[in-house]
Formats: sequence, structure tokens, C-alpha cells
Amino acid sequence: MSGATGTNPATGTAGTTEARASVPMVDAVSVSKSFGSNEVLKSITLRVQRGEVMCVIGPSGSGKSTFLRCINHLESVDAGRLYVDGDLIGYRQKGDRLYELKASEAAQQRRDIGMVFQHFNLFPHMTALENVIEAPIRVNGMSKQAAVARGTELLARVGLGQQASHYPSQLSGGQQQRVAIARALAMDPKLMLFDEPTSALDPELVGDVLDVMRELATSGMTMVVVTHEMGFAREVGDSLVFMDGGVIVEAGTPRDVLGNPQHERTKAFLSKVL
Repeated sequence: MSGATGTNPATGTAGTTEARASVPMVDAVSVSKSFGSNEVLKSITLRVQRGEVMCVIGPSGSGKSTFLRCINHLESVDAGRLYVDGDLIGYRQKGDRLYELKASEAAQQRRDIGMVFQHFNLFPHMTALENVIEAPIRVNGMSKQAAVARGTELLARVGLGQQASHYPSQLSGGQQQRVAIARALAMDPKLMLFDEPTSALDPELVGDVLDVMRELATSGMTMVVVTHEMGFAREVGDSLVFMDGGVIVEAGTPRDVLGNPQHERTKAFLSKVL
């Protein structure tokens, strides 16, 4: 990425591979966001290390999805700073002031950050394979031959090798979500964001999607997962964050937060979902 976006002075990021290896993949520093008079995020500070799977839980309206969208600048922040792999996201710093990047510059940053939404957002007029290869060809300039080879490989990886020519309307919700994961992976992201990826699925379809996410975690992909799947968070997550009212109420390992919560609000929430 160009130096125009700036690097994180707190971590002293340099351009070398060795220096980057020691930098958190996500570094949120006092991030705040409001919609009108509704303060959705209130000075959120956290770090996600390279290769870490962080799960974020909490009630509806707690700010989880908004925080996720701020990480790739689908939402701008009102205060604080967000760095991905040491680079300031969404803004350029000059002196002590921040200036929001142009849409094209923000989109370039977003190439490195895969995101899977609650609703699959597939192009209905394109087959599964066409959905997967669209961005690598149009955005990254990959040849169609190379994109088809890579897309075919990714669809097989998510268990849909036989459905490459199917349109979204011919696929179940779980299959569509797995195509969406393959589509995000086709851009070779350094970070994957999941915004409640199973909440719109019928219960019997959830397992296949979680299996793909488990495989991604095992492969070393850095992931931030907003989820209601407590079993997945306990089994796969390296860290767990409980949010409510726009703040981080409690954070720690999944075993500690789920098994021995320290905050009364966390205890009340978990008593209803576990």
C-alpha cells in the first residue's frame, strides 16, 4: 500500500516483512462512531494479532456490526484510528490532522480485507463461479483463465466443486454463503471479517458454513467474527469480546469469558444464550 495512508506510530511500522510480522493485524485506538445522536461506538480499543481468530458477541444494537464495518471503512469513524497491518484505514494523516481518503483509495485498501455479510449479496444473474471470479478480473486485472482456475479451486475448497455453474437461486442459503466466502477469498485477503454469517440460515445449514470457517482458522487466516454461535466461538476463537452499549464490557479467552464471566452484564447475556 502506498505511504499516503500513513502507518501506525504506536507500533513503528516499517515496510519490511520482518517489521510487519510483529505488527497487529487490526489495531483499533479509541474508535468512536455516532449516527445522529446515537453513539454506537464509544472509544473502542482492541488489537487482533496476526493469525488470531477473534469472536465478537453481544446483543443486537451493541455496535458489533458497526465496528466490523469501520475496520474496512464501509463506515467512517468520528474519532480514533483504525490500522490494518500497520496502515491507517480510510484516512490520510498530515501533521495532527486526518483527511478521509477518496472512495477509490479506500476501495484499494479494501482489496486486502475480505468481508462476508449476513445476507450473501451474490449477483443473481451470475453463476457461482462467475461471482467468485468477477472481482479478481475486474479489480485485480487477473486473466480469465487464471481466475477460473483459482475460482474452481476455491469452490472446491468450500465444498461446492459440483455447483460452479449453478445460479444463486439454485443454491441453498448455506451454499450461497459458502460461495460468498469463496468470493472473498478470491482476492487473497490478509484479513477476513464475518458479520453474523450464519444468522440468516436455517439451522440445518449452519454447520457447513462453520466447517469452512474452521478450516480457514486452521489455515492461519486472521479473522474477526461477529457471531451468535457460542460453540464456534468456544472451539475456534483465540479471543472473545463481549460488547454492549457501544463499549467492550469484557474480553479474554473464550474459555474464561464464557465459562467464568466477571461482569454482571456478561453473566446476564450468557444466561440467555448458553
